[in-house]
Amino acid sequence: MANYSRWSDVRGERRAPSAQTRAGVEQDLALGQLIYDLRTAAGLSQRELAGRMGTTQSVISRLEEGGGARNRIDTLARVAAALDRHLVLSFPEKVPTNLKDAVQVV
Repeated sequence: MANYSRWSDVRGERRAPSAQTRAGVEQDLALGQLIYDLRTAAGLSQRELAGRMGTTQSVISRLEEGGGARNRIDTLARVAAALDRHLVLSFPEKVPTNLKDAVQVV
């Protein structure tokens, strides 16, 4: 006899993600949204941006969905260059509140 579980049972057994995990996911999503916004403002398709970066459209899709770029500064630098933008990394003691086109990673 097969062992079938109900989705609600499986989900109930899973632990909730930690606050740190949730914050990381939110940062990834915010970064993906920023990449999408900059790409569309530049009038580029995912395929066109990928061509400028020397990668594939699926990589751009993953970036915009919030995955694939975490802790990959070189990838973000390539995105910035392909969009004629600059990638700025900073380690200030206090984060300015009026940063435009930025995602704060804590």
